[in-house]
Amino acid sequence: MATVRMDDRQVTIELTRWERLFAGGRARFVLPREAIASTDFVEHPTRWQATPGGRSGIIVTGVLKVGRWGVGTRTRLFVSARRWIPAVRFGLTPEGADLTGYDAFLISTEDAAALTRTHQPA
Repeated sequence: MATVRMDDRQVTIELTRWERLFAGGRARFVLPREAIASTDFVEHPTRWQATPGGRSGIIVTGVLKVGRWGVGTRTRLFVSARRWIPAVRFGLTPEGADLTGYDAFLISTEDAAALTRTHQPA
């Protein structure tokens, strides 16, 4: 499962070895705080409402989603979501999207609620 680390300057999303296969080989994404437009808590990240559109990644229905979602829509969403584990969604500014190649990130983490409460966008 991907890990999320936050500090006053940036958010770092570290991917596991197998998740890298669905992220173009990237080991991590670094999101500068000024590039984050919104931070939201998502209780059920494997549901369709959290990840609309087509995909380029892996899905085990209702259990696991990893890869790019939103194919055929205007939103490029990187997803690493697990059933029963809530997620944090980082919406990016246009500059942040240009930097990372994604408009948003949806990452399951046991700390999703605390991260959302304590780390609001700058």
